[in-house]
Order: sequence, then structure tokens, then C-alpha cells
Amino acid sequence: MAFNLTINQPLRSVLWPSENKIIKEAGLIFLGIIFLAMASQLVIPFKPVPLTFQSAAVIFIGMIYGSRLASLSVMSYLIAGGLGLPFFADLSSGFGVFVGATGGYLLGFIPAAWLAGFLAEQGFARKIHMAFLSSCFSVSFIFGLGLLVLAQFVGWSHAFSLGLLPFIVTESLKLFAISLVIPHCWKKSVKNGI
Repeated sequence: MAFNLTINQPLRSVLWPSENKIIKEAGLIFLGIIFLAMASQLVIPFKPVPLTFQSAAVIFIGMIYGSRLASLSVMSYLIAGGLGLPFFADLSSGFGVFVGATGGYLLGFIPAAWLAGFLAEQGFARKIHMAFLSSCFSVSFIFGLGLLVLAQFVGWSHAFSLGLLPFIVTESLKLFAISLVIPHCWKKSVKNGI
């Protein structure tokens, strides 16, 4: 059984051989959905935007899956939650969540996951400080779209005070924590044949 190790897809190439690509990717998408669903239930109930671990989970998936598979995982998660599976914060679900005050944050998951994956594929995940900077840049899409939608409900000044300021320190800590892990995923694939 030959392993196809690529520097651009660390987790995918380390866990499974190159054959069975469809099964491997479907399994990783499923794991990504479950990981995001679990991260969304770790909630500190701020209003109107709860503090969850979803954003850090999105960035983590992006940086270990790569841009394409991370985007597919996040889109699948959003579709599953939209169809009624209780995958969003506080076990919420349904497409109505996307048009609510926090819908922009959820929609921001897709470009954030893609960008995190793309930056990782370009080599920005091999060092802790670069992984952290890439994570911060990628998560800005989540907060940018989140604030854009939230401002339609509460106005811009309240959107910043409710939807960004309470999360600056906590988000930085979460992203730093995942940045400590991400380079190790890349080192494993480098040691195994690249």
C-alpha cells in the first residue's frame, strides 16, 4: 500500500493511501462536519453573538485540509444545519439562522476556510507565527461578514461593540492555540517522505 504524501495536503496524505480518494475525502468531510458541530456547542452565551469555538474550528479545518476540502466541509456543515440538524450554536438549526443577526458569521465560514487552506497550501502553516498571522487574516472574513449582517439589525456602533470587541482577546487566544498545533501536521507529512 503506497502512501501519496504531498506537502499541500498534510492531513489527507498522512491518514490514508492515495487510492480510495472518494472514500477518504467523504470521511474527512464527515469528520469536519462533526468537529464543527461539536465546536458550536462549546458556548459562552453572549448576546446577540455567542462565543463559540466554531471560528477556530473553521480555520483549523482550513489549514489542515487545504482550500478545496475545507470549503466542501464547511459548506456541508452549513447545509446540514440549514436542513435541520442541530449543528449551530445552542443546538439551533434551519435556514432561518442565515437571515438572522448572526447569519453573516456563518456565511463567513466559507471564505475563511478557503483562505486558511489556500494560505496553508502556500506554506504559511509551517511556522507558528505564520500560521497565527494566516489564521487572523482568514478569520477576518468571518467577523467582516458577521458585522456586515449584524449591523443591519443593531446599527454599526452596536455591531462593533457586540459583535467584535468582546471577541478580540478570546479569538486571538483560540487562534494562537491552533497555530501551535498546525505546524506539527505539516512536519509529519514532511518527515514521511517529502
